[in-house]
Amino acid sequence: MTKKPCPRVIFVRHGQTEWSKSGQHTSVTDIDLTPFGIKQMKATGEALFGNQPLNLIDPAHITHIFTSPRLRARHTTELILEAIPAQVRSHIDVEVDDDLAEWYYGKYEGMKPDEIRRYRWDHGVDPPEHKWSIWSDGCEDGENYRDVTTRIDRFIAKLLSIQRKYMEADEASDIIVVAHGHILRCLVARWVHRELSTDPQLMLDAGGVGVLSYQHHNLDEPAIYLAGAFTVPVDEKSDDI
Repeated sequence: MTKKPCPRVIFVRHGQTEWSKSGQHTSVTDIDLTPFGIKQMKATGEALFGNQPLNLIDPAHITHIFTSPRLRARHTTELILEAIPAQVRSHIDVEVDDDLAEWYYGKYEGMKPDEIRRYRWDHGVDPPEHKWSIWSDGCEDGENYRDVTTRIDRFIAKLLSIQRKYMEADEASDIIVVAHGHILRCLVARWVHRELSTDPQLMLDAGGVGVLSYQHHNLDEPAIYLAGAFTVPVDEKSDDI
């Protein structure tokens, strides 16, 4: 009997912007991709989608696409989908979800980490020996880890509800999520039930891609999928995955 692919969530960080390049915190500032970021995400789409062994995603298996409302994420979504034939693409709905907006940085919008730490020291928010961390300390006039946990858990519940139906029907379901550096790291951490009050020690550069799935084909065993540079045919996957 042919094995059915286990449902997956493939997440993509938006392509390079001027502020991602410089290391500035960008949440509500609605800037677009750089020329390099545009080329970067076109190339990413060509690598991701297709029916060849080196492609990560078969377009026929895509059931949903969710994107942050920010321009840089929506533009990234458009660019990567250019690699999918128009006839196939026309049957795939793209839904903007506010829960995928970047962690709201409040007073720290546009600032770099070292600038934020100096600001907090200069304004008496932190003693000189304390090194600010967004995970434990949050952002003045912005969000803290509890705020972000609430909305990312709500989004994960939506994903599980969708993929449960496909799992029960023994059908493939790849969901594409396009968003931002901090919020996607939060997605990964909460997927495996980690608290966001401490740094999850995950790295995701602009244009980066990752995969979430389920161990043993079981929705009650969410896992980070450590995919390689190629995909393994479903019939050849080990039973311990």
